[in-house]
Amino acid sequence: MGVAPHIILVHGLSRSKIDMLLMERRLRSRLPNAHVYRFGYRSRKLSLTAAAAELCDFVHDITTSQPVSFVGHSLGGIIVRALDASGTCKAPLHRLVTLGSPHGGAKMAKLTERFKVVRAICGPVLQDLGAPALLEAPRQLEIACLVGATQTRFGFFPLLGEDNDGLVCVREAHLASSRAARELFVFHALFPFSARAADLSARFLEHGTL
Repeated sequence: MGVAPHIILVHGLSRSKIDMLLMERRLRSRLPNAHVYRFGYRSRKLSLTAAAAELCDFVHDITTSQPVSFVGHSLGGIIVRALDASGTCKAPLHRLVTLGSPHGGAKMAKLTERFKVVRAICGPVLQDLGAPALLEAPRQLEIACLVGATQTRFGFFPLLGEDNDGLVCVREAHLASSRAARELFVFHALFPFSARAADLSARFLEHGTL
């Protein structure tokens, strides 16, 4: 099939659904036959499982029978994968575009979770970001990974010791079971505001390719 009739945008950690407003407008322009929604959740209060359960309720408020696709920024992409892995959603899950999501676990999360103040700020999901306990292959979703990269040795944040988007390393943002992937020169926090990311997201959501 082509584009799903419903597309849900899921923001990242310590962000809000306002971050996805520009992405929403761009996708509505490029995919006029789809309904586009922004999902907001308490990213610093919920575990990965709890956030996925809230997303499931949000999906069911929209539909239980029509296909639903997603665009997830950072943690948002991991939450959608957790929803898919749970098998609890009644609606068919179609496609997912992840924007800098740490599929392989985030080195940055592992480095910072040892600090009490960081754990207090980021909440229980920080541990999940360090090592997401998810199945490698999705149950339903077709996944595309948009990956922030500089094509240099040290990336945007040299202390990570490898190419990265400022928070997530390139290798962490790739998923072996994904249908497609593309590396972009985009800083992690700016993914939701990138016109190029919106164009590629729309292409995958409609055609299943990048």
